[in-house]
Amino acid sequence: MSEKVSVPFPSIRWAEQYQEFLNTDSTYEDSAKDWEGAMLFIINPDGGHTPVPIGVWLDLLHGTCRGYAFWVEGQGYPENQYIFAGPETNWLGMVDGKIDPIQGLMTGKFKLTGNMAMVMRHTIAAKKLVENLQKFDLDVVSVDDPGASVLQFKDSTGTLILTLDREANTFEMLQ
Repeated sequence: MSEKVSVPFPSIRWAEQYQEFLNTDSTYEDSAKDWEGAMLFIINPDGGHTPVPIGVWLDLLHGTCRGYAFWVEGQGYPENQYIFAGPETNWLGMVDGKIDPIQGLMTGKFKLTGNMAMVMRHTIAAKKLVENLQKFDLDVVSVDDPGASVLQFKDSTGTLILTLDREANTFEMLQ
């Protein structure tokens, strides 16, 4: 495997690079050629970096990622056919290659909402989604004060990546 790409997660830079990885992966394209359905990945807090559920929505159609969006708790879900959710620790374990996504589903480390039969028919595509995640060295953003009404998510260099205003129920991805 080539050198990993270091990016803040979640971030616009991460999403753009992940979309590019997927859209240049011919095995993913071939294995997902009859896939139809947007996917929302939700990272749930478990005492790590993320004090609130954060999600990344992917517009997946016929082996192409047509777009992405971010979601945080308190917002309505973007239109999706699938939600793949789990605790932050399990997500990081999957990205590090320690947890297989299908085995993670079967053992309760992750939860899938949507057509499980469709996912099981596309296990190679699911594996490629994860393999492309594993191309990253993730700098998971964190907050200084998880109890604040306005959360400021920063990367390890202190760069502000995301703000979440709990009272106004708004968020902004800055980087």
